[in-house]
Amino acid sequence: MRNMQKPKEHAETVSVIIPVYNGERYLAEAIQSIVTQAPLPNEIIIVDDGSTDGSASVVTTLAVSSPVAIRYVLQPNQGPSAARNHGLRLATGALIAFIDADDLWGQDKLAKGMAYLRENPDVLIIRGLVQMFEVIDTRVVPIDQPCQGVLLGCHLFRREVFDIVGSFDESMRLGEDLDWYLRASEHGIKNPVLMQTSLWYRKHDTNIWFGRKHPKNTAMSVIKKHLDRMRSKS
Repeated sequence: MRNMQKPKEHAETVSVIIPVYNGERYLAEAIQSIVTQAPLPNEIIIVDDGSTDGSASVVTTLAVSSPVAIRYVLQPNQGPSAARNHGLRLATGALIAFIDADDLWGQDKLAKGMAYLRENPDVLIIRGLVQMFEVIDTRVVPIDQPCQGVLLGCHLFRREVFDIVGSFDESMRLGEDLDWYLRASEHGIKNPVLMQTSLWYRKHDTNIWFGRKHPKNTAMSVIKKHLDRMRSKS
């Protein structure tokens, strides 16, 4: 297991990691939802997983006026797990947050998450609710009610949790978030929930869960792998 722990930083420092692959259409909105947080994170790390569109140009333009330092790195296409792991290796914050290039953070996501972790020093992960949405004729339209989920963007992590659980499985292109959380549960790591929306998950034609690539059997496959690990330990 690769040790990702860095020298101890101030407890309030936050690194945000954005994996992006051909995300120019929505990337600016995702970044805007970060730089309007109060407090602001200390850095945004954008790991471009071999995009062939204008994602890099979007970052270059936004970095000029961003109130948060933006670091852009390009890697050959290896999948979202590899991109997130790359970001983790570069991150300097004591707290780690993720967002995908097509999603949005909820208002006060950082403030509420940081406050909870400050008040509960033994908690390693805190998550909020997920609100699915779509944009129709420029209107943001919520889909159903906010719900609990394991999407990485609705969480805030203490970085040491990755030394306990490990990094994301780079052999997986789908379901890597669920796989990580099940591994965390095997270590007895609790995952409390704040009953407020911390992530707006966008419905559009090309995203994983709503688009043509909907992975019907991914969750069952990941759960089976988890159960097999549990049986092997018993």
